[in-house]
Amino acid sequence: MKYVIKGNIFGFLCEDCTEPLYGIDILLYLPAQNNVLAATVANTKETFHFVNQEEAAARKKLLIATTKTDEKGNFEFSLDEKYANNAFDIDFVCGTVPRNPPKPPRKEPVQFHITTFLPQWRVDRQQESYSFQWQYGISPKWWCPIRGNYFDAWVICGQLNNCETGKPIANAAVTAWDADFLTDDYLGTAITDANGHFRIDYTTIDFKQTFLSPWINVETDPGLPLTFHSGPDVYFKASISGVDLITETSADARKNVGYCLCVKLCTNTHVGNPEEPFPSAWTGVGSQFSASYGVNPYDFDVNGYAGSAKYALSGAIRLTGQAALKTAAGNRIEYRFLVSNTTTNNGTPSPAIGNFTKIVGVTPNLVSHSLVSKLTKKFPTGINDEVFVYSDQADFDAEGWFDVNNAIERALVNNGYAISDLSLFWVIDEDTLVSMNTAALTTALNVPINTANAGDVFPNGSKIPIEKVAVRFEIREVVNKATNTFNVVSGNGKTLNSMVINNNASFLKFSIKELDDNGDCAPITGILHAKYTVHHPHLQYAAISYHSNSNPTDIFLTDGFLTLSGNTNAAINAGNNNNLQVNSTPLARCTYAMTLYLQRRLHNGDSQYPHEEKQILFFYDV
Repeated sequence: MKYVIKGNIFGFLCEDCTEPLYGIDILLYLPAQNNVLAATVANTKETFHFVNQEEAAARKKLLIATTKTDEKGNFEFSLDEKYANNAFDIDFVCGTVPRNPPKPPRKEPVQFHITTFLPQWRVDRQQESYSFQWQYGISPKWWCPIRGNYFDAWVICGQLNNCETGKPIANAAVTAWDADFLTDDYLGTAITDANGHFRIDYTTIDFKQTFLSPWINVETDPGLPLTFHSGPDVYFKASISGVDLITETSADARKNVGYCLCVKLCTNTHVGNPEEPFPSAWTGVGSQFSASYGVNPYDFDVNGYAGSAKYALSGAIRLTGQAALKTAAGNRIEYRFLVSNTTTNNGTPSPAIGNFTKIVGVTPNLVSHSLVSKLTKKFPTGINDEVFVYSDQADFDAEGWFDVNNAIERALVNNGYAISDLSLFWVIDEDTLVSMNTAALTTALNVPINTANAGDVFPNGSKIPIEKVAVRFEIREVVNKATNTFNVVSGNGKTLNSMVINNNASFLKFSIKELDDNGDCAPITGILHAKYTVHHPHLQYAAISYHSNSNPTDIFLTDGFLTLSGNTNAAINAGNNNNLQVNSTPLARCTYAMTLYLQRRLHNGDSQYPHEEKQILFFYDV
């Protein structure tokens, strides 16, 4: 009868990431050890080793058979019955590794001894043979250095989940980058599977080339067996259907990673089935600020300023977070935002509920159109695979309660689907709960243009006041809306006691003294003087510069107020000078532009507002 050894061999990259070793040679030897029994019971941690040329040559006469693994790492030996009572040494030889980028195989394949085993034969009556099953997984301690050192094969194995629920996210594009001194290197992109797993393969050429390559590289040639060479500093981006899930930067990079990098990534963006419940909360303002008082650089301070730069919020701001469509009981969830003009310091008790008299979606002009969700087909067909869900006034009831289900159903119908087709889609939370127009809350007027002339002290009585509001989030489960039967949902009542808002233009008056004295078209000689008056309640900096057509480099001036840089002091909100000297030596004969810049600490939660400026042209003669 035949004696058949059926085996399988694979390599561990990470604890939950393996690969079959396909297309490699499996070598079966008679044991080289004198003490065969000790060798068969030895731990493979002690027996696994690199086989050099001398050892391979010495064992050549003991070689019984060779075979190759298939694409699943399976192999098979059929032996003569004379070996029925033998133990065997098993080795493998490879000239390449799985998923290695196309390159010529090694001229000298590498060989490794795994272990010695004594088969426990079982009768296979159908095949009229004796069989033995053997499987081996190579530890990442060995397999990762083998791949990296001998074949320049580096790999990232990871999983992408939701941070709060732990649910894996499928069909997301994950991109890996190497943080570099000049230009970050692209390492690769992979799509997550149904369990959120992804794999990215790369080589040193992807992260060790310089802009002078191939003439000058920082690549390290392989040295001694299984020697680690310096790795990249890796960070990740991830998105699904155009929605950002992970937005790491070089500052988040994992330093000098090894041949195998194992990562767990998570996102707060919810991607799931329409009926799937998950925790709901108001967490932020735009992408830059939290919705809480605290000491972190993105929190609100005690007075209601956003972030460490102490911004006032302006324009349409996105109130961000997440809210499930339904509860575990299958009931709809709805939420709303209320606003109070009575505020208290952040970190102290909130204003009484009776002060929240303005409601987003009810108070005129307070709600702004915004993208609140996205639907993407579970099985794309190429036709309307994505449906964008925007908020609309019709989605708010008379008390300002917003039901995302209504917005989704309206979007489906508008895109030619039936409401029942929602089950065909993944629902991607877009972070925006609603968008609120702070201009509808601003009562302060802009400063009249004739309030002061350039150079005058700005009058205190005309300064724009600092305005604040409190914002409250409410969320509930709809049991029966017709009978006003609701349940409170966790997160209900979260309040930001104070948020500074502003939608006012700056006051800028600017002139050149010599033009005021001699006429707007008069050429200027000698010493040049500027006059200015500026005001805004949230003044970050002000500066004056000048340049000519022949010298475009700005020269910034300072006079104790200018240049004001990074101001966060609310008491510094105005400045003036009626005789600011611009030059101490004559300028070249040319036409010049002098510009007054003013930057306000205004932010919409996603980006800061641009600076304002006034410019004057003049001709300088000699």
